[in-house]
Amino acid sequence: MSSGALPTPEDGYYQQLVPVTKGVWALVQTGFHLQPIGNVTIIEQADGLVLVDAGGSPGNGRRIVDQVKALSPKPVKAVIITHWHGDHPLGLSEIVKAWPNARTIATTMTRAHLRNPATMNTSATPDAKANGDYLARIEGFRGYTAKKLKSAGDDATRSSWARTQRMLNQYIRDSDGAVTLSVAEGFDERLVLADRETPVEALFPGRANTDGDAVIWLPRQRVLITGDLVVAPIPFGFGGYPKEWVAALERLDRYRFVTLVPGHGAVQHDHSYLRQLIQMLKQVRTRVAAVASRGGTPEQATDAVVQGIDPTPFAGADPWLLAWFRSYWIEPIAKSAWREARGEPIVQSLRE
Repeated sequence: MSSGALPTPEDGYYQQLVPVTKGVWALVQTGFHLQPIGNVTIIEQADGLVLVDAGGSPGNGRRIVDQVKALSPKPVKAVIITHWHGDHPLGLSEIVKAWPNARTIATTMTRAHLRNPATMNTSATPDAKANGDYLARIEGFRGYTAKKLKSAGDDATRSSWARTQRMLNQYIRDSDGAVTLSVAEGFDERLVLADRETPVEALFPGRANTDGDAVIWLPRQRVLITGDLVVAPIPFGFGGYPKEWVAALERLDRYRFVTLVPGHGAVQHDHSYLRQLIQMLKQVRTRVAAVASRGGTPEQATDAVVQGIDPTPFAGADPWLLAWFRSYWIEPIAKSAWREARGEPIVQSLRE
């Protein structure tokens, strides 16, 4: 288990409860973090609560349970997992302990990934050796952060690495006992949880951030919950499908939403950030296709994107954010766009 200083609320590691509209709340991890935790949305229906996503670790899941119970006496009736990336489903084991009768739902593809050891990096059932191996892999990042903290050349970067160390300590504690639970129900195109006041529509908009993303639409409230199709301030590009991602975002842009809850980041109240993502993805595809057409390498594709994409709408002038904008977005999305342009498969795996 980890030792050392743990994060404070000011570090933004712990999710904050944000009212979205009547009967809808979001648990939001503020700011950007190297180890992200997906936003969780809580939706009240007449006979219970619907959660969208479940947190990124057992410890996170336990905090979600406590926050939900403090919010409402109603039981959780359903949990919808937006996609398979571990920062969204790995708290599910603790949530179903608290509400064992809750329905668990995802798209058919996400359901398959959650059942596939080749995709996930935690076991499906408690396993002492697998748990130890998983924690050891996370512990391995401790030396990297210590090295970066020691070599930081300015106070702001030093502060960012110190904050990351504190969050890593908490994440290691939170991750002890992590298992990947699959969901009981899968849907291909659309699933509705009916309610007179707050009906919930789960939709598959096409391949985008993964090959099985779910988005959630509350038509009466005009709230759109996007999972990691939309992430702020820095989007995540790992294993995405650039062409289809553009199409999926354009489909979402046609919804007349008044509130958008992204997979990470602050709740939004207009279409502006969504449209920035669309335009940036189009630029990525154009620049990478030109490189691929003349036989260029993935590294040359990345360089072309770096030269052609303005990061300031996303990272501002913050050196910390600018560095991670390249690592979390530019490099992985350029790699996917290069494969797409060459007709090569884009594989869903933590090992890819």
